Amino acid sequence: MKKNAFLTKTLAGTMATLLIISGLTGCGAAKASDATKEELTITFMNQDQTLGTATAYVDELLDKASYEAFEQVEDAEFNGWFETPSFLESSKKDLSTDTFEKDTTLYGDFRSNTVAEDTRHWYIAGTSTKGALKLNNWAGSLSDEEKASFELTPTGNNVNEFSLTIDLFEGDQFQVIHDWKWDGQKGYGKFTDIDESQMENAGGLGGTADTSNVQVLVDGNYTITLTTNPDNQAQDTLSIVRNSDPLTDGEETEEEPFEVTENTKVFVKGSWVADWSELKELERKDGADTYTIEMELKADTELCFSVFEGEEDTGLVLKEENVTAGMDLLTENGNNVKISADGTYTFTVNLDDMTVEIAK
Repeated sequence: MKKNAFLTKTLAGTMATLLIISGLTGCGAAKASDATKEELTITFMNQDQTLGTATAYVDELLDKASYEAFEQVEDAEFNGWFETPSFLESSKKDLSTDTFEKDTTLYGDFRSNTVAEDTRHWYIAGTSTKGALKLNNWAGSLSDEEKASFELTPTGNNVNEFSLTIDLFEGDQFQVIHDWKWDGQKGYGKFTDIDESQMENAGGLGGTADTSNVQVLVDGNYTITLTTNPDNQAQDTLSIVRNSDPLTDGEETEEEPFEVTENTKVFVKGSWVADWSELKELERKDGADTYTIEMELKADTELCFSVFEGEEDTGLVLKEENVTAGMDLLTENGNNVKISADGTYTFTVNLDDMTVEIAK
């Protein structure tokens, strides 16, 4: 019996020792695992103001306590975190379910309870082969009376809410602009309510959906509604609703050829400037309606050519679809002219047949 008792005590001691070692090893493994996790930083913004940062591990949820204070801004309603400063719906993040794989900046959509009055005049600007936008011609030179038919007017429903009801036809393209100018234009990416079976993103300037043209897929009578915040244009939103079939008959008319005069000029603008604001004038060949320019460009630079009559923009723009020579030098994007490689390029625009030739 003594022998058995001794063996029992010995085995018990051995098992206890093994459990302690196993426990210590387990703790050590857990700590080692934590140490190998990749830590990242999430930065929280309100427009250009940094609210603070929070840390987390890759593919793990943020601790709510680390960011919930950033969702409280005086006299404003919080409407979510976005990876884009323009609050694209596709970039919205739900921090209760979404995780991150790298350092990320998030922009808070804070809707002020007191919004300044928007005194600007807002218009639809676009093009058409058979509808009202044919006259518009991308905010071409029109009288004030003609412009009035394209103006979004205050609804009276909410502060800074404007709307326009208009017939649109398949193939029409448009954006929304203020004061008949192109700074601060609002395109496909600003629509928070849009039926993708009726409208599509047709691309545009700068490679951002916010300034992309909207292309109509289905004829109809539509109401466009714009809501603005003059102090934070990132919070401007658009919606479009189809009311019925068109109320007018769209009659497709043959395009009249553009008449080149001695005052006709051609300019190129592009993504070498973030807002596409710089215009470079092409040199006109003597006695011809042909214009050329040589440019040193980086790969993936986008550009297009605008036609002016004197100092007035005609709204006529030449893009990738007008290129007849040098397509092999481009990265096809179906919209702007996009250079595929660094180099010196010569562009030749012929207004007689509305073509662009590219040589390197």
